[in-house]
Amino acid sequence: MELINPRTFLVVANLLGLLCALVLWVQARSFPDDILGLRDWARAVFLIACASGLASMRAVLPDAVAIILASGLLLLGQFLLVIGLLRFNGREPHWRPTLDAIGAVLIVITWLTYGSHSYQGRIFLMALAHIGFFSFGAVLAWQAEPKGFGSRFLSVVFLLGAAIAIWRLTTLSATVVDADEIFDYSLIQQVYLGMFSLGVLGLSIGFILLANDRLRVELEFMATRDPMTGLFNRRAFFARAETEWARSLRSGRPLAVITSDIDFFKKINDSRGHHVGDLVIKDYATRSARTLRLPDILARFGGEEFVLLLPDTALDEALQVAERIRQDIADHREPALPPYTVSLGVAVAQGKAGQAADIQALIAEADAALYRAKQRGRNRVET
Repeated sequence: MELINPRTFLVVANLLGLLCALVLWVQARSFPDDILGLRDWARAVFLIACASGLASMRAVLPDAVAIILASGLLLLGQFLLVIGLLRFNGREPHWRPTLDAIGAVLIVITWLTYGSHSYQGRIFLMALAHIGFFSFGAVLAWQAEPKGFGSRFLSVVFLLGAAIAIWRLTTLSATVVDADEIFDYSLIQQVYLGMFSLGVLGLSIGFILLANDRLRVELEFMATRDPMTGLFNRRAFFARAETEWARSLRSGRPLAVITSDIDFFKKINDSRGHHVGDLVIKDYATRSARTLRLPDILARFGGEEFVLLLPDTALDEALQVAERIRQDIADHREPALPPYTVSLGVAVAQGKAGQAADIQALIAEADAALYRAKQRGRNRVET
């Protein structure tokens, strides 16, 4: 079996790494600022590509460059992969301990290169470092949100790299002498370098997939949520409400709607400013959400108007929920907020009997009840 020149693998890794670094850097510039780690990965892959390029120049460049500097760039690049994943996961990286360890490894590699001339020692040390970085990277990729193909694919690529490094460790031969050899042509070294070349591409693709999954989730959230409160917006509410309406028709179970409005909200805005008004809206959204069960749907329809949909909820239960919300708002006093109250209207579709025409008609009934609550003095619940 004819073996490939190891220099070829390193050149391929260099070219693939530079291309992937460019793609990652472009992605980093176009993604939202809250998706972290892309720039770290772009730098990491660039350093790994540079390390591969320098290593491929063995016997052309001095060993201090082709071995020691290349090893340092490779280790630093793999460390940046971990840093990028930590930031992507919302965790604060700690640089100093690992950088100190990388410095110590380079000192030992310098001695193994110029002192003992131990090729096996260099391979052993670098393989251990690869196993450590890749294993930790696999754990971080598996923990990354959202769970999906991107995180699983990236974990597998990391694990495969760690497995190849373990195999390389277990096959180190005590009979190999490196004193007169520039490159190791053994089969395991071919596999090791081949995996290294493809690994640069696989890791880059995996992290891009992971970042795209995160971007998709954020875009879906932005499309369905009110930006101020994080509650459902009108469009998302009706998409969910239509489903609950159809289920209520089929099952004959009641479906309740509570509409609510912050009393004298315009006066709060005029006297205290729009910033305080925004805080009041957020406070009400937070307090209302505390009353919800898992299937309940709370949405902000705009301004100070909110709508709550309660599946499988009869009139007396819906009244209790509305009264609990009203009481909580009336009794609580937040030092940073002015005291405020809410009025609420409740309407219930009782299954197939006495059913409103559609979900819009049911909300209109709750709005009529809300209007009565305001007419009768506010800070009250009407049906």
